[in-house]
Amino acid sequence: MSDKIQLFATCSSGLEDVLMEELRELGYDDLTPSFRGVYIFTKKIEDIYRINYCSRIAGRVLFPLRKFKIRRTEDLYNEVLQIQWDKYFTKPNYTLAIDANVSNPLFKNSLYAAQVTKDAICDQLRQKFGFRPSVNTENPTIQLNLFIYNNQAVLSFDTSGTPLFKRGYRIETVAAPIQESLAAALLRMAKYQGTEILCDPCCGSGTFLIEALMIASKIPAGFYRTNWGFYHLPFFSSSAWAKIKVAEDSKRISLPPGHFLGIDQNKNAVRIAKTNLRAAGFLKEVEILQGNFANVELPFNPNFVITNPPHGIRLDEVDSLKPLYRALGDFFKRKMEKPGKAFIFTGSLDLSKEVGLAADKRNVIKNSNIESRFLEFTIY
Repeated sequence: MSDKIQLFATCSSGLEDVLMEELRELGYDDLTPSFRGVYIFTKKIEDIYRINYCSRIAGRVLFPLRKFKIRRTEDLYNEVLQIQWDKYFTKPNYTLAIDANVSNPLFKNSLYAAQVTKDAICDQLRQKFGFRPSVNTENPTIQLNLFIYNNQAVLSFDTSGTPLFKRGYRIETVAAPIQESLAAALLRMAKYQGTEILCDPCCGSGTFLIEALMIASKIPAGFYRTNWGFYHLPFFSSSAWAKIKVAEDSKRISLPPGHFLGIDQNKNAVRIAKTNLRAAGFLKEVEILQGNFANVELPFNPNFVITNPPHGIRLDEVDSLKPLYRALGDFFKRKMEKPGKAFIFTGSLDLSKEVGLAADKRNVIKNSNIESRFLEFTIY
């Protein structure tokens, strides 16, 4: 394709600059930040495969199919009809899902706009070919994204399919786990290079550990996934995709021992962390200890600590967690190699004050609509 194509990589609110930085490192310089994402302009259609496979921070990679103005309700239906849908729904058993985000007084809610879009697609396919695709919100063949703000509308093909944070290594999980892409974004914000001696003293299901291991060993973010939305693009090339995958996979390096440590007091969490590490192929590279991090004997002292401790919801839960946060501050001072860097991600402002150390930085990040803080400490 001679003209530049436009892609939109989505991310969580507050991570736009972090995603921009990652995309630049991947070699993309024609970028425009926007709310909850970054526009990417490129001449190579293969970049759809590469960004999906390599970005650790993006949530989805959207490929716009049509942009149009909305002046009347029926404009949406008529504009969707202008797309040749049989190029995408090449088999009668293909299923459909539409993720809609709409802010326009003509539509009472996003669900209604998604329904109008679905009706236009189904009506066209039924009239031309005698079938209409079924809706499957869990695992659709074709995932579309509809965005309407005021009178501007964009309908995009979701080239990721399953959200990119679903890496494929998480076999089991604990309550309220940190999302994989958010863990990767926080590691980037912490300037983790992959050579530090890293510890997560509240490791839960092991997400921080596995994301750090993938960064350190240069394993692509999508390495464990087996299905992609871009498989169903009309111009998908299996040979071009295979070439990109082989090139990125060949960058993998081996890891030295004694660089990764996870601790959790909960016996089941330790079991789950080991299950996920085994699925990712990293069980031998990590020491996982069960016990209270304040008392457990460490096999080596970390110089980089990052953790997402419980932060409670109710007031009584917050009060009961204050000793945990004080113990984290003490762990940083007593158990870390000096100088070192420590990071806590928490959704509780009150608990963030209990660490007993002055934070160098307090980054505010929205996490599932919770205003959370990413605290950075330098340990001398």
